[in-house]
Parts: sequence; structure tokens; C-alpha cells
Amino acid sequence: MRNKNMFMIFLLIWTIFNLRSLTGSEAEATDLPKAYLISNVPHHKQITDFSCGPGSLEMLYDYWGKDIDQKAISDVVRLSLIGTYTWDMRRAGCFSHLSAAQGRFFPYDAPDSGYPERSLGYASFDYSSDTMWWSTLKGLIVKDIPVVLLMKYAPDDDAAHYRVLVGYDEEKGVVYFLDPWYNDPDMMENPDGTVTWSMADFENAWNYAGYGTSRPYWGTVMIPWKVILRTTDETTSGSVIEVTAEITYPCPQPFDCSAYTATDTCAEIILPPNTRLLEGSSTVYIGLLQAGESVTVTWQVRLDTDVPGSSIRVTTSGLISGSVPEIDWKDEDDECNKNGKKEKKDKDGTKDKDTGDRKGNEDYYPAYIYTDKIGGEASIEL
Repeated sequence: MRNKNMFMIFLLIWTIFNLRSLTGSEAEATDLPKAYLISNVPHHKQITDFSCGPGSLEMLYDYWGKDIDQKAISDVVRLSLIGTYTWDMRRAGCFSHLSAAQGRFFPYDAPDSGYPERSLGYASFDYSSDTMWWSTLKGLIVKDIPVVLLMKYAPDDDAAHYRVLVGYDEEKGVVYFLDPWYNDPDMMENPDGTVTWSMADFENAWNYAGYGTSRPYWGTVMIPWKVILRTTDETTSGSVIEVTAEITYPCPQPFDCSAYTATDTCAEIILPPNTRLLEGSSTVYIGLLQAGESVTVTWQVRLDTDVPGSSIRVTTSGLISGSVPEIDWKDEDDECNKNGKKEKKDKDGTKDKDTGDRKGNEDYYPAYIYTDKIGGEASIEL
């Protein structure tokens, strides 16, 4: 009897532990809506036959902040006449003013100090799996995080192609993309610019490995750091207000939050005229900040006069480092010719020869390491 009771207690503990371990992803999956569409993701067409990667990244950049010149993105991702590797796609998200583009496809437009339109990089992650991570992918969409996916060009065409997933409807059995190619054959183009695929076609086409990923079901996201500002209510002349910044280095599932810990993290407050810090420095040094973590910073600000309509801004950033492997495109010719990547046909069946400025393009890109400054900012009106 005693042994039986001990066994029942052990069984109960084991059951509770395993139920808790399932609570996160499984409960999240069952709580997701049956349909969701991210609104206001701008559509951009790829500027050459083989720049679906830069075209997809331009959509993400324009959604989160300033639009970035697709030619500049092409040099950051080391675009070649064959296409773009997955590791260069992810690296492009954290590209900042601390780095110069390593590509040579558009030699006269290559940025030598970050994107001209944006000095800070974003939190940038990629993930691939041997199995389809559909529930987790939906979890990103309902959080208004568009995802770039590496897929087949069409369910019956093994050419590689990047698209941006922006929505789904499980009752209709469909998913919604923004496609930089924009004229997929036999796919319905919607008034909002999205393209509709059946879930069956999506499951087939997403099962693709290549261009740097040995596992299929690959995706990447780029997200600015989240900064939430709060102040006390009193904003009359002579009052002292407390400004609080809640800073989050975002890292949603399923990405590896230990991969790119930020160092030298700091937050800076930018004050309007006729205000001043009561004490301390405008820049607060935070130190290490791991992806997925949040930190709170507070300043005491004195208002020397009434400041209606003025705003306080806080910028935050940290340094991350990484490396990118070499690319010898000559070694990839056989694979890419097999996949049909070097030429695509338009709806009329003719080959599109728009190849852009090829001057200065070479077949080999060496490996390199980088350090970039990533972060975000926010403002609040007084």
C-alpha cells in the first residue's frame, strides 16, 4: 500500500510537470484566432529577376520604419546574379552605421556607413526546422510581425523564392503573402496587394532547403526594440515629472534568444527647450541586455516653463556581433541552374531580362565578422 501511494504521488507530479511544459506553445496555439491579417504592410516589387530577397526585406523595413533603398539592401545582402543567401538575409536586419556593405552588385550605391535612411539596426533572427512550425508562425502573425519565408517559387516549381507572410484564414484554408515578384501564375491577386495561396500549396512550397539553410521551413524577422514611455501627469511650469522608459529587446518564439546578446546597452533622453534633468546624466548605461529581456530606466525632469505640445524622446541601443560565411557563387551554379533561379518567366512565358547594373559584380564574397548597433526609440508629448 505504501509503495502504491508513493507511485501515485510520483505519477501526479510527473503529470503536472508535463502539463506545465505543454502550457506555453500548445495553449498559445489553441488561443490563436482562426483568421488574421496584418494591415498596412507596404508592398514593394523586386527590382531585378533575382532580388526577391532585397524586395522582401524592403517590405519589412518600410513596415517598421523608414523605407530603405532596395539597391542599398542588395549590396548589404551581397546579392549576386544567382540570388541571396539566408544568412545574409538575417544579417541585413541588424545592419547599422557601424558597418559598410560587403556586396558589389550596385557598386555606386553601396552604403559605407549603414543604411542612409536609418542608422540603427533591428533585432534580427532566423529559424529553420525539419518540421513545419505553423502554430508558432501564426503566433508571430497575430502579434503583427510579418515573416520572410524561403519557399519554392510555385508548388510545382522548385526555384527558390522569398515572400512575406502577412496573414491566414484557417476556415477558408488559405494564407496571404506579399510577393515581391507580384505576378505569380494561377494565384489570386487581391485588392490590398496580397496574394492568396491554399494551405496545401503553402505546405508543399514552404518545404524548401537551400541558399544557406540545410533544413526546410526557414523564416526570418526584423523588429525594432520596443520603447514604452510614461510620465507623471503634472506638466505646469516649475513642476518635476518622472519619465519612465520600459525598454524591450524583442525575441518572440521560436527564435534563439541567446544568440545575439546586446552589450554596451544604453538609453538616452532628448528633452525639449525649457526643460532640464534634475540630476544625473541624459544617457543611462544598462550594460548587457539579452534578447527577450526588458529593463526600465527613469529620469527626473524639471519644467522651467509651461511646455504644451512639446515632446520628450528616448533612444536606446546596444551592440551585437556576428559573422557571415564566404560565398563562392561559381560553386553554386549547378544547384541554382537546377533550381531555375537564374531565369524566370513572366505570365506570357517570356524570360524577363531586367538584370540591373551588373558592373563590378564578382563571383566570390569572402567571410566577414561584424559589430552593429541595434535598438529603437519612442517619444511622448507633454
